Amino acid sequence: MVTTQEVKLPYSAIVLGATGNVGGRIVHLLVNNPLCRKVIVVTRRQTDAFSGANVQEVVVNMDRLEEEVAPHARGVNVALAAFGVGKGSATMPEADVRRIEIAYPQAFCRAAKAAGARVCGVMTAVGADPNSRVKYTRIIGEKEQAAESVHFDFLGIYRPAVILGNSNTPDALGYVMPLLHWAMPSKYHSIHKNDLARAMVAQSEQAFLAIAQGATPQPAPVKILEYQEMKPFFVKGESDER
Repeated sequence: MVTTQEVKLPYSAIVLGATGNVGGRIVHLLVNNPLCRKVIVVTRRQTDAFSGANVQEVVVNMDRLEEEVAPHARGVNVALAAFGVGKGSATMPEADVRRIEIAYPQAFCRAAKAAGARVCGVMTAVGADPNSRVKYTRIIGEKEQAAESVHFDFLGIYRPAVILGNSNTPDALGYVMPLLHWAMPSKYHSIHKNDLARAMVAQSEQAFLAIAQGATPQPAPVKILEYQEMKPFFVKGESDER
């Protein structure tokens, strides 16, 4: 975990995937964070779903994301991407899945880095492996490689398994999955969307504060966070908020 001094510095953040389950929670956390002075929300269509004096919604053509985001992102410090296909990956053509899971997030990362972001967090999935024989886990592994190629000062890769509280996840799993945790490796433990969002925001904030104060993030600038690494950021009771 990144350690910082007591001094707290304000920062600005840019978010991709804010209309999704995890992304929406990320925006909520940032808007209510006294250290976050501005939140730029990148969307495909106007939603007006986000309120707050510190929120700016930027609508882009996803195929021109990098160039269209650039004018709005100047001076941003932290980039967070909780963007992907979700359960539709099994029925979509591979080219479409790769565009949504790899090309768009990489373009977002490039735009954020060019605008000044030094810290980035990207949501992928447990089992991500560019050499996997399974299409989805292979594509997600390539997604991680694409994010790493942008060379942020600190990159957090967040690999959840089953995400609870998600509109794509049956409610029954919220009761069943925790009962099975004892029988499975921790990386496959289910995680509530609120806990996942909290981990992405808190780890990224810690990394930014450390870098801004001249510290070297520990461990390496690219950190893989599975369930056990994200767990220290959970807040008691937050998983119950809807």
